[in-house]
Amino acid sequence: MAGSAAVDEATVGTTSATATQNVLEAGFLHFAECCRSRWPSDQGRPMVVTRAPGRLDCMGGMADFSGALALQLPLARGVYVAAGRREDQKVLVRSLGVTESGQPAEVEFPLAALYQADGRAATPSALAARFESSPWVRHVAGVCLGMLRAGLVPHFGGGLSLVIQSDVPARAGLGMSSAIQVAVAKALAAVLEVEISDGQLLSVCREANTHVVGAQPGLVDHQTCLWGEIGVLLQIRCQSDTMMGTLTLPQDVKFAAVDSGVRLAIYDRRYADNRVSALMGKFLIERLMRTSGTNGDPLGGYLANIAPSEYVRRFRNELPVKMKGRDFLAEYDPPEGLAASVDPGRIYKIRSRTEHHIYENDRTHRFLERLARVRRTQDRATLTEAGELMYASHWSYGQRCGMGSIETDVLVSLIRGAGVAKGLFGAKVTGGGCGGAVAVLMSDTPTAQATLDEACAAYAAKTGKTATVLRGSSPGATAFGVRYLD
Repeated sequence: MAGSAAVDEATVGTTSATATQNVLEAGFLHFAECCRSRWPSDQGRPMVVTRAPGRLDCMGGMADFSGALALQLPLARGVYVAAGRREDQKVLVRSLGVTESGQPAEVEFPLAALYQADGRAATPSALAARFESSPWVRHVAGVCLGMLRAGLVPHFGGGLSLVIQSDVPARAGLGMSSAIQVAVAKALAAVLEVEISDGQLLSVCREANTHVVGAQPGLVDHQTCLWGEIGVLLQIRCQSDTMMGTLTLPQDVKFAAVDSGVRLAIYDRRYADNRVSALMGKFLIERLMRTSGTNGDPLGGYLANIAPSEYVRRFRNELPVKMKGRDFLAEYDPPEGLAASVDPGRIYKIRSRTEHHIYENDRTHRFLERLARVRRTQDRATLTEAGELMYASHWSYGQRCGMGSIETDVLVSLIRGAGVAKGLFGAKVTGGGCGGAVAVLMSDTPTAQATLDEACAAYAAKTGKTATVLRGSSPGATAFGVRYLD
């Protein structure tokens, strides 16, 4: 049932935008019929349907908070949300393919959960605690709370019913959480008949993701789910949400995502440690600049604004390789925000984590230039150069950041071994790493597709894990719009 309304990935990968829209329309009609049969029998019919795609981080994504350039592609798989009003002061949410094992597929909670006793909006931590056994509902509750706290809605009337369907793999780093939040926010705004700008929607979703869901803040996921275009790379400069434009992929070239079927349990801790280590490095570089008499703010607040050559010449040898949190706090007296994130008992690998963000931004700019050159010149050899930048990024994830995994290393090695001659140009672990998905740059040909499938079969034989290939692309929530049901 969960995958029945999905976009046909094989079709999307090889046909026109018109054909893709036709597939989406068929998916919408199927979902609308499906959710009507799952709708609460004692409530009115669903009123609206929205959709947001998952997203593939092709390059740059883990360096978003350092101001790097990130290249993102909306996936063919996505999240549908149907919403309608209630009159019993409750919110009912039903899942089709969203929940993980052991979690209930239907959750009901009172509107009162969104408020404190004095009538003010609930605190994010209190709301999150209510859904310990059903954490997937935090995506919905967090968006509701975010809209209240931002003053976008005065209340939620008599209540809400929602049906949510997803075929985006969970915990694969492919943006399922962001797609749910964006689609829910669009649906709530429509059913409550309130105006919400893109900026407000992004803010609400990020607040929900960070403070209620409890995920690390990301800067590109929600934008891609909202603004994505079919088969087009979004160029997002992660400094004040700057959209630098889009790049249509060269003819007969595409990206595929391969879900490795693995996500290491240490992911959250390692990602947090990497983030803090890089922020430590930024603080120390700024400190070095001040003590050397550098005027102004050459970083502009972001690590990514340092050129690799300048980093090596001026800063690399001045940064500690690693440092215990308590020693860092005692020696440098960092500002309150950074100090609060440092665990005194943990060891932070400052130098390697810092330089990943600087080098990744440079790699992403060079990668984008290579793809643009292929479009201009049709020089297919340049795709090999682009692929080598992806392999360098993958190496840096594992060796500089400790965010690799045996499984994704095996998968990337098999893809690289298949070679450019068969149409596989490059691959890298994506998102936050530690397993999850691998992004693959490849020819849009039967030979390349068959070769990727063979690499996935070899991966299964070596690791005992099943790799799932996700092909194709689909539009973001803005382009899909809001579909009103009779």
